[in-house]
Amino acid sequence: MGNMATIEERTERKSYEQVCPMATALDFIGDRWTILILRELLGGPARFQDLKQGLPGIATNLLTERLRRMEADGIVRRVEAGGPGPYALTEAGAGIRTAIEELGMWGARMERIGPAVHGRSIRAIAMAMQAVLVRSSELPAETAIVEMEVDADYLEIVLGPRPTVTARTSVQPEARVATATATMSAFLLGQTPAVAAFDHVSGDEQATRRLIAAL
Repeated sequence: MGNMATIEERTERKSYEQVCPMATALDFIGDRWTILILRELLGGPARFQDLKQGLPGIATNLLTERLRRMEADGIVRRVEAGGPGPYALTEAGAGIRTAIEELGMWGARMERIGPAVHGRSIRAIAMAMQAVLVRSSELPAETAIVEMEVDADYLEIVLGPRPTVTARTSVQPEARVATATATMSAFLLGQTPAVAAFDHVSGDEQATRRLIAAL
């Protein structure tokens, strides 16, 4: 009916139709917004409205369509099967972490095309923090859990040989630290050293020192 095409019809998937692993990957994640949805979910499970808030500019119906497609592809799942709960990555979806982190590192070395209008979401911060930690040569041998407050949002940081950073509050952290969103952005851009970026709030100061040393 004229211009009354459905969202699925307007965003029909296109394929490169090449026998190439890179082309196959782009067949799955090459559409606009898909990689940024992955970025958000790499920071931890998120409800639809959390994703919408973390992806300023995406239309509600387009986000719905992208999530449906990613579920059908086995990249994204509902935490509560068939329910209205949060979205999370499947094992296959989580397998893209290293590629996304490397893409982000490459982007950090490029000159920005336009002005920055939107700040980082808390899940984007979580993904970036984990990318920093996994490259650290100062990770502790024993596990330490630190909760970081970034303005009104929270990160759970698990230090150890295999560090993880998740956008959520921590049940029993060994230490709590705090920072501001602007300070966090400056740190991730290499403009502020870790020792000046994070304030120890409570708990084991040694755990806080381990975090700062790892960063």
